[in-house]
Amino acid sequence: MLSVAESAERLGVSPARVRALIKAGQLPARKSGRAWVLREEDVLDRVAAHPRAGRPPAAGRVARGSANRESVEAGAPHGLYRECRALFSHVPTAAMMAQAQSQEEAAFYMAVSDFFLQQRQAQLVKEGVF
Repeated sequence: MLSVAESAERLGVSPARVRALIKAGQLPARKSGRAWVLREEDVLDRVAAHPRAGRPPAAGRVARGSANRESVEAGAPHGLYRECRALFSHVPTAAMMAQAQSQEEAAFYMAVSDFFLQQRQAQLVKEGVF
């Protein structure tokens, strides 16, 4: 059994939102004294059914950051993948890291490079080379 606060943490919403969901009958709960308690299974089911916290986008309203996504050509993500693979199929050079404009950008370079190196390592292991 979970409290409202514990359920809110797992759902990624506020305790007030959990109480509102209970009141609306969208989240099963029962009273234990003055407090609401929820079954962990019900909370996990809600997480599975509604994986993202927050207000759903209203009809006609464009979600933040999605305006560009709709205008992206269908093949653009594949082109991005190929470019990243070509640039980061090796450990980033010191010059590349020095050109990063933020710590976040440098961390991105390392993460993408690590991804492609892990893919190559898995391929070598599969081939019995490594």
